Amino acid sequence: MDTFLTILAVGSLGLLVYVYIGYPILLSMLSVLFPARTIKKRPIRPSVSLLISCYNEENILEEKLENCFALDYPADKLEICVVSDGSTDRTDEIAKSYADKGVKLIRVEGRVGKTACLNVAVPQATGEIIIFSDANAMYAPDAISRLVENFADEQVGYVVGEAQYADADLNAAAKSEDSYWQYEIMIKKMESRLHSMVGGDGAIYAIRREFYWELQPSDINDFVNPLQIISHGYRGIYEPDAICYEDTTGSFAKEFDRKVRIVNRSFNGLLRVKSVLNPFKVGIYSFEIISHKLLRWFAPYFLLLFVLSSVVLALRGNVFFQYVTFSIAAFIVLADIGHLLSSYSKTWPIFYLPYYFTRVNIAAFIGINRRLLGNTQVTWTPSRIEEKELEGVSRVDIVTQIVAIGLLFYVFWFVSRVVPVDIVTSRTVFWSSLCLIFYVYFGYPIILAVWSKCCPKDVNRDEIFPDTTLLVCAYNEDEVIEEKILNSLKVDYPEEKLRIVIASDGSTDNTNSIVEKYAGKRLTLYAYKERTGKVGAILQTVPQLTSEIIVFSDANTMYDPSALRTLMRNFNDPSVGGVSADVVLLNDETNFGESESAYYRYERWIQQKESEVGSIIGADGGMYAIRRELFKPPAPNIILDDFVISMNVALQGKRLVYDAEAKGYEKSTISHVTEFLRKSRVIAGAVQALKQAEGIPGPSHKGLFFSFVSHKMLRWLVPAMLLAMLLSNLYIVVHGGSLIYQLFLALQLAFYLFAFAGLVLGGESKTPIIGIPFYFCLVNGAALYGLYKGCLNKQPVTWKKFSRK
Repeated sequence: MDTFLTILAVGSLGLLVYVYIGYPILLSMLSVLFPARTIKKRPIRPSVSLLISCYNEENILEEKLENCFALDYPADKLEICVVSDGSTDRTDEIAKSYADKGVKLIRVEGRVGKTACLNVAVPQATGEIIIFSDANAMYAPDAISRLVENFADEQVGYVVGEAQYADADLNAAAKSEDSYWQYEIMIKKMESRLHSMVGGDGAIYAIRREFYWELQPSDINDFVNPLQIISHGYRGIYEPDAICYEDTTGSFAKEFDRKVRIVNRSFNGLLRVKSVLNPFKVGIYSFEIISHKLLRWFAPYFLLLFVLSSVVLALRGNVFFQYVTFSIAAFIVLADIGHLLSSYSKTWPIFYLPYYFTRVNIAAFIGINRRLLGNTQVTWTPSRIEEKELEGVSRVDIVTQIVAIGLLFYVFWFVSRVVPVDIVTSRTVFWSSLCLIFYVYFGYPIILAVWSKCCPKDVNRDEIFPDTTLLVCAYNEDEVIEEKILNSLKVDYPEEKLRIVIASDGSTDNTNSIVEKYAGKRLTLYAYKERTGKVGAILQTVPQLTSEIIVFSDANTMYDPSALRTLMRNFNDPSVGGVSADVVLLNDETNFGESESAYYRYERWIQQKESEVGSIIGADGGMYAIRRELFKPPAPNIILDDFVISMNVALQGKRLVYDAEAKGYEKSTISHVTEFLRKSRVIAGAVQALKQAEGIPGPSHKGLFFSFVSHKMLRWLVPAMLLAMLLSNLYIVVHGGSLIYQLFLALQLAFYLFAFAGLVLGGESKTPIIGIPFYFCLVNGAALYGLYKGCLNKQPVTWKKFSRK
């Protein structure tokens, strides 16, 4: 059994090494052993038809056409055709506007797919050479000249140019894609010298007109057509001097979908033109396509065999494979960290490259399996077209996270076996957890108190009245919207300086009709039909505002008459970019009102001290103001809009301060269940902001970064620290721990027992000895649930509305 598993593990690993490393090395050796096959290039100028495949490309088509007119190829020899696959935007209109410059629009109805469209377009093209291009591929001026000079050689059937990424440094996804592409270019060049490069490139790919044979709609044209040309005895050449520039997908998710589609359709195409696998027909090209494509598509199966056989051998006590399994687990953990950090613009290669490698192989696995099950994708959506994000998380993501967490435990277990020193003990876990919790709730406030005494930063406040817009986002707020309008109209602020805007986010109750009764010179309603979430309403509304200051408010937050005057005085100081108010919770009716009030008094005190030393970490969404010029639009899927928008102000070098005298009033949630869900949504939104690197300060922001880590990030880890402290304490006591550990355990158990009593009572006890533990556990339980939702993208951008009555 072990012998068989060892052969399986070594054999599958050998195939993987050959696919990614051995094949390029073998190509380089062959290029040394055998002279490169020469190409008889000449500066010829045959007639050329440039076919630009489009589906809803209104954002880029005009730039593409202008790029075509800038080419240094003779205009009388160049035919430009826009091939529209049933576009529903302005693509066709733009193409027609260039008709006087010779641009021909070939529209195919019914959204039939790129290949079916080319079957219609190629017979209508008049050029001797057909060049296929994508709408986002911008050609260097001499690109076409460099392509066609290869056709002076009668053995050349197709020529592929070099696509370069213009945004290779955009983010981790772009860097990964560019690294992979540079690896591919290296292989293409060596294949071309040896015989022919495998496949084409839809961005810049040229053929002799007579070498286009009608394809099936499921074929991927820039892969199947080259196979057909090779099977007829011609060569495919890579021309590195024919350059075009395009952007990466810029997203791991979009690149994943693209690779699934490419592998699925390419494998289907190879099965259609199986003759290229026959070395007696196509010579060494069969070796190239098997090594470069077929084996790489099946690499995920080799990976699975290698991992499974290694794990089984490790479990059976094979020490070598225990080390191998540890390496596999560490690699997957690094890939998972890359997944969690995938939205960051700056991520280390040690994280994003393993993640990219993993996703590429999962995409190949899915693409191959779909074809084996008889499914082949026909249509495509350009990755640059913005699509609505799906809410929730895929099964693949869930399984990935579970596997990664399991492997992380394996890494810790393995380290504990091979490291002779008992570094991590139950006592170190206990005391480090206790110290961290103490620092979060007591140590950081003590530091703030000392800091604010030693190095205070005053705000130069003076009464001013800048033009201001009060923006209220509402969704089904007919319970409170009239009260909010009347409250806003009565604030003590010059009427000519204040505009009130209600942005209704697809409300389906009486909200819009109530607001319309008050609409006029001072109040404007923007009633959006589709619900996109609060951030969606903000993104649609803010660009229409012209005032100097924007005040963001919730519909249920009522303002003290002097609140706006008080907020505005802070903007007299040019260093201030945003101000957050003191929104007081009217929670007399709630079951946990006193505990909640104590918690918010504690939070406001911290905000006051943070404001005194620099900037607070996030504003209160019920009432905060920013300078309009500092508004940086968050991503449309962002959950915690008030945190991201306000922190973006601080990240631009302006202070985000707290003014305790600017008062607002808000009724708290009555149900502890609703409060739990609300707080979990806040934490999920914070984790999402962290993953997407929106509103998050880095180490270069010094004091802001210190406050963010101390006030927010470490507090999100408190639930895990509480669990670690309890379990380690229990372990210590069970194994004979001293009196101090027994006392700590008794205190913890009593604390959680009182919290449980509060839960049994439905949160209705207002006795501090029960209420405080109950509310503390509610907050931290919500944080734990929020961490889960945030890490797995389980929290949608829209929020379930609960009645406030």
